[in-house]
Order: sequence, then structure tokens, then C-alpha cells
Amino acid sequence: MDTKKSAKELLELQERAKSWQANFRSLWQSVSDLIFPQTFGISNYTSPGSNLMLNLFDTTAVTEARNMASGLSNNLFPAGQRFFDLVDTPDSGANRYQAYLVEEAHELIFKSNFLAQVNNAIHYWLTFGISCTYSAWDIRNGLHYRDYPIGTYQCMENEVGVIDTMILTCPMTARQLVMRFKDPGPSVVKAYANPETQNQSFDMVWVVRPRADRDPGRLDNLNMPFESIYVQRDDQVIIEEGGFPEFPFAVPRYEVVYQEVYGRGQGVMMLPKVRMLNRLAKDFIENSNKWVRPPLEVLESFEGDADLTPGAENIVQQIGSIAAIDLGAKGSFPIGKDIIEHHQEEIRQGFFKNAFQALSPLTGDRRTQIEIIERLKEGMKQLSKPIGRLFDELLTPILTRSLLLLIRNGVVPPPPRELQGMPIKINLINPLALALRDQQSRGLQYWVGALDLIEPLFPGTRDNVDADRAFRDLGRSLGVKVDHIRPIRQRDEIRRQRAEEEAEKERTALALAAAEGYSKITAAPQEGSPLAN
Repeated sequence: MDTKKSAKELLELQERAKSWQANFRSLWQSVSDLIFPQTFGISNYTSPGSNLMLNLFDTTAVTEARNMASGLSNNLFPAGQRFFDLVDTPDSGANRYQAYLVEEAHELIFKSNFLAQVNNAIHYWLTFGISCTYSAWDIRNGLHYRDYPIGTYQCMENEVGVIDTMILTCPMTARQLVMRFKDPGPSVVKAYANPETQNQSFDMVWVVRPRADRDPGRLDNLNMPFESIYVQRDDQVIIEEGGFPEFPFAVPRYEVVYQEVYGRGQGVMMLPKVRMLNRLAKDFIENSNKWVRPPLEVLESFEGDADLTPGAENIVQQIGSIAAIDLGAKGSFPIGKDIIEHHQEEIRQGFFKNAFQALSPLTGDRRTQIEIIERLKEGMKQLSKPIGRLFDELLTPILTRSLLLLIRNGVVPPPPRELQGMPIKINLINPLALALRDQQSRGLQYWVGALDLIEPLFPGTRDNVDADRAFRDLGRSLGVKVDHIRPIRQRDEIRRQRAEEEAEKERTALALAAAEGYSKITAAPQEGSPLAN
């Protein structure tokens, strides 16, 4: 294989993908400037330590985006609590293994950098509309994750709209490349040989996509479903090839417009309001300065510069030699303040402040537990549309891959035969997932309540309810631990034994009744009885 040619083709693919991304990069840079200034390398590049908020005059959007990300994280990953389970199976042994796997996974995930990296991903996701998190396991680091900044990658969808290709550009120093790769390319080796250029930066392009040609019968890295190729840009050479058994990235999108691959986040939606607020804040600062240091009218006869410091004395030969320009030129301070506060509140609501601070607007000091729970659920439901994508495109794939990594690398025992070959089914049980499922559980309760009223009028209506399935689904929607719900086979066995016990009791009762009747029939008639004649 001509590696030079293959490397050039991959770099051309990256350039094409980046050109398709041009409009989004411009949009993301605007969002970064006003809402997420700590983002690096979209269109504008800054030196480390630069003032990233130089053109920001109001930081409401920056704060509220961060608060929204924090609120989401707190409800997705409650401190010290399990936030996912596995859907139970009919086999009790398989359920015991799944319960053990979930416990081990939670312990290892919380020991890793999962929360730090996924919190970053959520912040990018809600602000820009997309994020990218990589999951991996190795002997030195164990289970670990990495969130990639917006603007460092391009992605592509498959025929059903699922992202299955990632192209990442990762700047690395010569020293880092030599430590990471066996043959990083001649330019890197040359730079590393000189101590003065060991920190010279090189672009490494990483492409992960479905493998077009492979032998499914072989299990080596070059025949896995997804190929992984590292290209060093300066020398245009492939420096490593490998593969993955599943797509290693979780790429959630906030809202996706038809024919667009990249999502549009809440920060993108709020950008016009944030721009207006930033301009109003700039004008308000200028207006405030005019009130504190107003523009002056100074007669030509006055000599020197007017001293505006507190307690200053200006010697004039004519009263009125120094006077502030008419107040109208300074603007209305109270009106400007009200306008600023109005736009700030709009931005707070745009970042769903009430969804995560549902109790603070309440007045008074008495709240029932039911009222608190209901207000929190109401707030969470405002986010049902984007949260559905977050569950499907971030949490489910990242947790599924994490469990597979633990099993594949021998960190936990392999699953029992009953589970081998079966897909992992994640059941999210965090407060946000439960709040979104609340409508489903309420619907079941209302439906069954209505049946109590209808059954006397239309006998047999209750036969429409699959009570077993409905009650098990209700338990899962309410967050009941999967190992607290009996496996179907165990439940059926208990019912079988109960039925046998009932049948045995019935047989015993019938036998006793028959024996008693027989004894009455076969006994000698009493004296005086008609049968005695």
C-alpha cells in the first residue's frame, strides 16, 4: 500500500469536511466570543494567558450557560448515587451478573475522569449544539475519557443519520509524538533530536470511520468494524493504523436542522439576545461614565484643564465657565438599568434557570414534599426534546462502551452464557430521566383508575391491561433498582408453586368433604328414621 498516497487522501478528506463546516465555524466563533470564551482554536487563535473576555461587557450568558451545564450534570449524575441500571432478563443468574456489573461499573466510572470530561461535553453540547467524548481503557490509566474542544473535529453521518465518522486534528509536540508513536515521521524525529525544538508543534490528524474492507473471521485490529488511522500532516505519512470493535466516540447534538450534521445549541439560539445585551451593556457603561464624568462645556476664557476630582477647586473669572452639557446628552441612567435587567432576565430564562432553580422563585417558607417534587418535575420537562438526544447520543453509547471495555479487558468476569451475544440495554435512573418518565407512569395510574369505573358498566374491560408488563414498566420508570424486581422466571416459579399449593388445598378439601358425605351415607339409620322401616 502506498502510505504516502493514502495519507494525502485522508488529509484531503479532512480539508473537504472542514470546508463544509465553514459556516458553523463562523457561528461557533461568535458563540465562543460571547458565551464560551474559554474555547480555543475555532477561527481565532490566541496565545496562552491572553485576555479571553476583552470584548465582553456583560457576562450573564457566560454564567447562565455554566449554571445550566452544572444543573444538568447534577441531575444526570447525582453525587454518590447510581445513575443507570441494566434492563432485567428472564434469567435470575443473568440478573445477578448484571447487578454486579452495574455496581462495579459505577465504582470504576466514579474513580475515573468521567465526571470532569462529561461535564465539559455537556457544556459544549448545550452551548454550541455538539460535543465529542472518547472512551478508552488501558493498563496504566484504567477506564478513562477525553472530551475534545469544539472546532478540533469534523464528523459525518451514515445513511440513517447516525454519526459514524470522526476526523480530529490534534496538535502535539515533537516530544509527545515520539513518546506516543513508534515512527512519527522524519520531521518529528529531526525536531526531537534538537533540545531547542523538542516542543515544536505538529498537527496529527486522527480518522475513525467504518472499515470498508475487512475479514470478519479475523479479530486483529486491522479487521475490526471501525478503522483508526493517524496521519502526521507535515510529512503526509500514516504513523499508526488500528481499529475498534465499536464506535469509540459519543457525539450528542442539541437540535439538528434538516440537512445539517452539526447541532445548534441553546447558546446558538440565544446569540441574537446575547449580542444585543452585550451592546446595551457597553452603551450603559458609557452612559454611566457620562453621569460620573459628564462632558463639559468650558469657556474659551478659562485657562488650564478642569479638575474633576472630589473636592477640587477650579478658579474661574466668570461663573459658568465650566458646566456639564445638558443632561439629555448623558442618557437616562434608570431607564438604561431597567432595559439591561430585562434582557438579563430573558437570557436567564433562555438557559432554563427555572428548570434547575424551581424553588427559589417561591415566596413563603412552607412547602410540602409533593409540591417540591412536582415543581422540579415540571422544570425538567421543559428540556424533554434536547435531553432525549443527550440520552441517546451521549449517555447510552458512552456507558455501553464503558461496560464492554471492562468486560473485554478482563476487569470484570465475562457474562454468563445466557447474556453472551445479547446487546447491552441501558436503563437510566437519574432524576432527569425519572422526571421525563413521570408522564408515562402517571398515564398508567390514570388508566387503571378509569378501568375501575368502567368495568362495572362494561365487564371484561380490565382484560385489556397486561398487568405484569405494565407494573414492571412502572417500577422501572419510577427508578426501582433492577435487582429489587423479581426475574420473570422466578416470578413464574413462585406462581406455579402457589397454584400447586392452592390445588392441593382444594383437593384436600374435596377429599374431606367426600369422606364426610360417605360416612353419613354408610352409617346405620337412627331409630325412628324413615330409613329404619
